[in-house]
Amino acid sequence: MGDWIAVVEAGYSLDGDDSAWLAKLLERVTHEQWRDRSSAAFTFDLSATGLAVRDVTVHGPPEIHDHLRGSLAVASPEALDRAYGSSSVAVGTVSELIFHIGDNEAMFNRVNSGFTVDVLRVTAHSGTGRGLGLTLLLDEVRKSTPAERRRWARCAAHIGAGLRLRAMAPQLGTLEGEPIEAIFDGGGNLYEARKAATSKTARELLRVAVRQAESARSAKGRKSPDEALDAWEALIRGRWSLIDRFDSDQRRFVVAVRNDPRFPDPRGLSLRERQVAAYAGVGRSAKEIAYLLGAPAASVENSLRRAQAKLGLRSRVELTQFFAPQSLRAQMAEVSVGNDTLLIGSTPRLEEAKLGGLSDAERQVLVLLIAGSTNRDIAMRRATSARTVANQVQAIFRKYGARSRSELIARLTNRSALGIDYVQ
Repeated sequence: MGDWIAVVEAGYSLDGDDSAWLAKLLERVTHEQWRDRSSAAFTFDLSATGLAVRDVTVHGPPEIHDHLRGSLAVASPEALDRAYGSSSVAVGTVSELIFHIGDNEAMFNRVNSGFTVDVLRVTAHSGTGRGLGLTLLLDEVRKSTPAERRRWARCAAHIGAGLRLRAMAPQLGTLEGEPIEAIFDGGGNLYEARKAATSKTARELLRVAVRQAESARSAKGRKSPDEALDAWEALIRGRWSLIDRFDSDQRRFVVAVRNDPRFPDPRGLSLRERQVAAYAGVGRSAKEIAYLLGAPAASVENSLRRAQAKLGLRSRVELTQFFAPQSLRAQMAEVSVGNDTLLIGSTPRLEEAKLGGLSDAERQVLVLLIAGSTNRDIAMRRATSARTVANQVQAIFRKYGARSRSELIARLTNRSALGIDYVQ
């Protein structure tokens, strides 16, 4: 059994560019957990337009790169969604996750004949669209073990947090960086607290978290990976990640960095409701979301219920579909221009023929409805009553023969499959 904490530490590294970071992370994975076996890793952007593969690195024969590309190219949209999209599972083998979908088993075997028969794959989502895929080649067809699912899922949560941190790396070069909200030594002694970390409760919470993380990183802690991975939270109370920083004298500090997934479309949902809904949109369970956000499971469940109720969705499945990265809602963003708030995005124009039966007011409600606004939020924007909006929404549903928002979106757009692209 290798050092799982070393994999987590590599995920939090801010050194080098993204390509170098990915190579070092895979090097640590192979050294600690996949020694003498082949593997590959790639980063991707998940959006309404599909899966855009960015950096790719391999360990083993260089042909792995071609086999990875070939497997992704022949996989069906449903298989890609199962592996990386709204139906994704954080950890699992290709055989258990996608072989049963259409003819994906035959296509996988054809592309990888004589090379590999199965792959253990791990998907890490940042919660902001960026992700990482880890493929660990197997010499037999099998299911993932409970220990693999538990440990790799924990590592994936930290890697997702690391991806968000890398986006703000220029601001973390010094201890004065704006996202840094508390500074500790390795013993949990506080040097400075700022912003939300200044309250007594926050300081004590972070002090305990620092000590738990330091214990997990100790020689003793590394010998008990499950306890260590549970103790070192990827995100503390939905706001902070802990990373090492050094001052000009090379003294080591542990800093609490605000690293929560933030989203530009507040339309009627609170930040926590948007966070949990976005993770639900990439297939994460309430239990997984609780670990990803460092939040109590009961709080996550309550946030999911509130988001579902505010959006008038009938089930958790509809909530997941509504917040899926490839949904029409995800293609729109809210921005402020002067005193005006506008919805913009790369969404294709809806066919005029599909809108012909709507009044001007219903068209305006439809745009806000698809973009994710609650009835109350639409009423506020349109200076009307929530009852009026509710009646307009029901009229729109009747005209399209839809019973829910997700069904309405499906009827208005054909963009439901997950495509793949490579960014050079």
